[in-house]
Amino acid sequence: MYSRTTIKLAILLILIPTIFGVSFGYALVNYLEIPDVKQLETYKPKSAARLYADDGTLFAELFVEKRIPIPITQMPYHLKYAFIAIEDVRFYKHFGIDVRSIGRAAFKNIIRGGISEGASTITQQLARNLFLTPRRSFKRKIEEAMLAIQIERTYSKDEILNMYLNLIYLGEGAHGVEAASYAYFHKKASELTLEESATLAALTKSPSKLSPFKNMAKALERRNIVLRKMYDADFINEKTYTAAVKTQLVLAPYRAYEKKTGYFIEYVKQALEEHLDESQNMYTKGLNIKTTVNLKMTEYAYEAIEKGIQGYKTRHPDVKTPPEVALIAIEVKTGEVKVLIGGRDFAKSPYNRAVQARRQPGSSFKPIIYLTALEQGLTPDYTLLDAPLSFTNPYTKVVWQPRNYKNEYHGSVTMRKALELSLNTATVRLLEKVGLDNIIEMAKRLNISSKFERNLSLALGTTEILPIELAAAYAVFARGGEYIPPIALRSVYTNEGEELYNEKPEEERVVAPETAYTLVDIMKGVVQRGTARSASKMPYSLAGKTGTTDNFKDAWFVGFSPNLLCLVWVGYDKDGFLSNKESGGAAALPIWIDFMSKSLPLFPKDDFKVPEQVDKTPETQEKDSNP
Repeated sequence: MYSRTTIKLAILLILIPTIFGVSFGYALVNYLEIPDVKQLETYKPKSAARLYADDGTLFAELFVEKRIPIPITQMPYHLKYAFIAIEDVRFYKHFGIDVRSIGRAAFKNIIRGGISEGASTITQQLARNLFLTPRRSFKRKIEEAMLAIQIERTYSKDEILNMYLNLIYLGEGAHGVEAASYAYFHKKASELTLEESATLAALTKSPSKLSPFKNMAKALERRNIVLRKMYDADFINEKTYTAAVKTQLVLAPYRAYEKKTGYFIEYVKQALEEHLDESQNMYTKGLNIKTTVNLKMTEYAYEAIEKGIQGYKTRHPDVKTPPEVALIAIEVKTGEVKVLIGGRDFAKSPYNRAVQARRQPGSSFKPIIYLTALEQGLTPDYTLLDAPLSFTNPYTKVVWQPRNYKNEYHGSVTMRKALELSLNTATVRLLEKVGLDNIIEMAKRLNISSKFERNLSLALGTTEILPIELAAAYAVFARGGEYIPPIALRSVYTNEGEELYNEKPEEERVVAPETAYTLVDIMKGVVQRGTARSASKMPYSLAGKTGTTDNFKDAWFVGFSPNLLCLVWVGYDKDGFLSNKESGGAAALPIWIDFMSKSLPLFPKDDFKVPEQVDKTPETQEKDSNP
C-alpha cells in the first residue's frame, strides 16, 4: 500500500502540469487573435471598377487587385502542380503545417547561419494572406499555424488550393492564375502550356523582379527551377522536362489593353479623384463608371496617327525617332471628350501630352487675339498693315523682328485675310491696337490657365498652353461663345445601383453669340483658302487654324465642324525639331483630315448656326485702318 504522502505527491505531479497546461492554453488563446476560418465562405475580395464607353461597351478596369476567380476544374494539371512543386511539394500529405519541411528548413538555416529557407505551406500562406498582417513575429507564426490547421479541418485540399490559386499575387496587378494568364500570355488559364504554367509559379517569390516583361533572363532561370522541382517530384517525366527548359517564352504585348485607351483612362482617373469623396474606392469597390470615350473614333485616331507618322518618315527617311502626337476630339454641343490620345504608344510612354504637356501654340493662338478685336467692335474687313517691323528693348537694346512665314508680305490686308494666311506682322500690329492686357484677359475667360507674360511675342503664340485647354477654348468658338469644361465622366454607380456621381455640365457665357460666329466665319476661310486649304475638299462645314512654332518645334491644327472638334499636335518632348517645312499644315493637318473624314459621318451634317443678331448679308463697314 502506498502511504498517504506518496498519493498526495502523485496527485500533485498530475495536477500541476494539468493546471499549468490549462493556464497556458487559456493565456495563449487570449494572447492570440484567431479569426473564424468559416469567414472564407463569405469572403469578398477587392473588386475592380469597370469603365464603359459612350455606347455601353466595357473597355477597361481599374483595380488594386485584378482578379478573375475560376474553379480548380478549369486549371490544367501542370498549372496546379507547378505551384505545388515550388511552394509546397508535400501539400497533399500534411495537415496544414509540414513538420518534415520545418525540420529540414531549420537544419539548413542553422548550417548557413541565417534564415535562407522557409517552410510555410500553401495553407499557411492562404491563412496569412487572408487573415494576418505581413509583419513577421513569433505570435504571427503561431496564429498562422493554428489557422492553417483549422482551414485543413474545414476545407478539402482542392478547395484550399483553389482559393490559393485565385488569391495569390503574381505581378502586373494580377491576383490569381486567371488574371495572370491574361496579363502575361493573353489567354485563359485552362489554355496555358507547361512552360507558361511554370513561369506563373516562378513569380511567387518576387512578382516584380521576376516579371518576364522586365527581366526575361531572370524569369527563365526561375521558371526552369520550377520545372526541375516538378521533375524531381515526379510530376513530369525526363523527356517533358528536357523539352520544357529549352522552350522560349512568347509573351502578350505589354499591357496591350492600355494601348488604345490608356491616356483616356489616366484622364478619367484624375476626374474620379476630383469628383469622388473617397477616391481610393475606385480601385476596390466594383464601381460602374460610364465615360464619354468613343472606341470607334479612338481606332480612327490611331489609324490617322500611324498614317501621319509614316508620312513623316517618308519625308525624312534619315530620322531614327519619329515625333510624338497628341489628339483630342470633343463633341461640341456637350463638351464630351470622345478621343484623348497623349502619345504614339501608352505602353512605351504613359506621359499624357494631351493634358500634361505645356507647349507653345504658335499661330493657333491667333484666333484669341482676333476674338478680342471682334469683341471690341472691329470687323473682319478692318485693315491691317502686313510689312516688316522691329522693336527695340529700351533696357537691353535687343531688337525683335517678327517675320512672316517665307518672309512674304502683303501690304494692306483685312483682318479676315490676315488670319486666313496667318500673317505674323499684321497680327502683331492688331495685338498692339487691341491691347496685351485685353488679350490675356480673354484667354483667362476661355479658362486657359497659362501664366501669360506681357510681351508682344504673344501674337506669335510663345506662351505655353495645355492642349486640352486650347481645345476647350476652340470649342467655345464652335459653340457660339459658351464654355463647357471637357467632360470624360458621365456617371458613377456602385454595384448596388447607388449613384455616386452624375455629370451635369454648366455652360458659361464667354462672348456674345454674334462675336463667336463672326470669328468662326473668318476661320472657315482658313480651311477654304488659307493655311488649311488642303481640308477644303471635305464635304462639311469646317473651320480651324494651323499653328507652327519657331524652328518647327511644334506643329498644330485645331479644327471643328458644328458637332465635332479635333486638335492635333505633333512634336518632340525635349529639344528635337520637326525639320524645315514641317508646319502645322504639313505635319498635323493630314492627321486631322484622316481622322475627321472617318469620324464626321457619325454626326449630323450641319452648318454653323447664324445668330439672330448677325445680318446674314452685312454690308462691308470700313473702320479706320492702321497708319
